[in-house]
Amino acid sequence: MISSSLERVKNGDLEAFSALYDFSYNRVYASIFHRTLDVSLTEDIVSEVYMKAIKNLKSLKAQSEWEFITWMLRIAYTHLVDTMRAKKEETSLDEMVHDPWYELSHAEDIDNRGSLEEILSFMETLPERDRMILTLRIWDDCSYEEISHITWEKVDNCKKIVSRTLAKISANVAHMFIISLILSYVSHR
Repeated sequence: MISSSLERVKNGDLEAFSALYDFSYNRVYASIFHRTLDVSLTEDIVSEVYMKAIKNLKSLKAQSEWEFITWMLRIAYTHLVDTMRAKKEETSLDEMVHDPWYELSHAEDIDNRGSLEEILSFMETLPERDRMILTLRIWDDCSYEEISHITWEKVDNCKKIVSRTLAKISANVAHMFIISLILSYVSHR
């Protein structure tokens, strides 16, 4: 069904775009939300992404569902970067941690919440490119090939960035944990 919609859209049938919209919406929305953590901003950006897609249908060369999703995620990625540069606003860690998306419901998850706060805090210090590539890989579950198509980075470079960034996070979160233990010990003496 999607491949027939692709062909119809390429031939100028805009009504066929609704099937492609339905097919890709959740993935595009999630991709943007994972970066903004703001429902209203995400909805605005998603609508702008689909308007850009409609305006650029002549450049659509997708032959498969995967290629269409990659094309949409590339538009979303580029538009999000442009939007964030224009606004120069960053979501604070407090907003991210208190967002219902991240709320943890059980008492035994308190340690996980602390780790999440540390990881999110450290991620704010990463270069935008590294943070985006890691987010595409971890939260959006994109393959390295998809990430390469979305970000225009080479596949091997994407793998290195993810590997190095995860190592940095692991080392820094462990380091922060040790410092917090020492500070806790010193403050209780």
